[in-house]
Amino acid sequence: MSSFYAIASRLAGPGIGTTAFHAAHGIWRAGLLDRLVTLGHEPTPISEQVISDVWFPPRGALSFLDDKKFYWLKNRRFDRVCRRQLRPEHRVVHLWNSQATQSARAAKKTGRKLIIDRASTHIRIQTSILTEAYARYGIDYHPTYQETMDRCLEEYELADLVLTPSPASYRSFTQTGFNMSKVALCPFGVTLERFMPRQTPPDDFRAIFVGQLGVRKGVLTLLEAWDKAKLPGELWLAGGAEPVIGDHLKPWRDRADIRWLGFRGDIADLMRQSSVFVFPSLEEGSALVTYEAMACGLPLIVTAEAGSVARDGLDGVIVKPQDPEALAAALTELAQDKNRAWDMGLAARRRIESFPWTGYGDRVALAHRMLAEGADGRAIDQALMNNRPN
Repeated sequence: MSSFYAIASRLAGPGIGTTAFHAAHGIWRAGLLDRLVTLGHEPTPISEQVISDVWFPPRGALSFLDDKKFYWLKNRRFDRVCRRQLRPEHRVVHLWNSQATQSARAAKKTGRKLIIDRASTHIRIQTSILTEAYARYGIDYHPTYQETMDRCLEEYELADLVLTPSPASYRSFTQTGFNMSKVALCPFGVTLERFMPRQTPPDDFRAIFVGQLGVRKGVLTLLEAWDKAKLPGELWLAGGAEPVIGDHLKPWRDRADIRWLGFRGDIADLMRQSSVFVFPSLEEGSALVTYEAMACGLPLIVTAEAGSVARDGLDGVIVKPQDPEALAAALTELAQDKNRAWDMGLAARRRIESFPWTGYGDRVALAHRMLAEGADGRAIDQALMNNRPN
């Protein structure tokens, strides 16, 4: 029994490259991984003999393409290579949603078990949320190619198991009437040794956001809330701005109380200098920055849609998306009650210590083993529930 795993990203690189590495490493530690197809990789403990790299021009070399066209071309190239790498001994094939549809078809046609990793909400729910959000700001933007949506939907139907990382993304499948006997919840993890807690809170109040400064992550709602709260402190924004909302950000660009930090490589240090992490996302799977902020001992102000593992009232405050009044109230509460914010941060660190990356990798490996042995999605979901923190 052996497994095939593919990710159209740089393995052990940022974002989903990190997530994919820890999944693949878990499968490798379990003795199940036979072939790993990636778009390049950083050095890892996984044997180089099982890794196949696919070359594709970097984003900068194709800057004349918009993002959707770039990823469409990249995935088509990646899919062709994946399909050629499939072998008869690969009992379980694990693909990320929309990246390798031809490979998914080939896997099912030859009787293999297929896992589709969906690290966001169901494609129909995601597209609906984002389309409405951009329209609310008067932005003519269409977040999903119809062809991409069709491939996502086909892969859901082909899958023996769909893995998704948060209760919010899990619920999105129920909203579409999908067959939930094929869906399993598998939360992510964090590198606890890198994201260490601060020893004392900062003297001045600082709220920090990390991620793309765009519609999806709720940055415009955050800026509105910051104005409403009128707090004596600073708002730190770490990340690049989404081009289509550049004009919408201009009213806040020259404010002394808002720091535009851009892309940074010292996120852990910035978090340790902050009082609270705020992330009012409209749609995610399970944002890794929320795990990282908790590991740094920060209380969270997030939406349920952010997919964090924080508990409302214990590790932070959960607010509704696109609700600047509720967000302003949460910011004010934690700014005015520093002891409460500190206690929530300590609780966040204790909570996140139950979510190391090794636990995530072990859960993915368990799903592979059970699927190969004939278990269905409900049994796998229950087994993963028994192997993750409540």
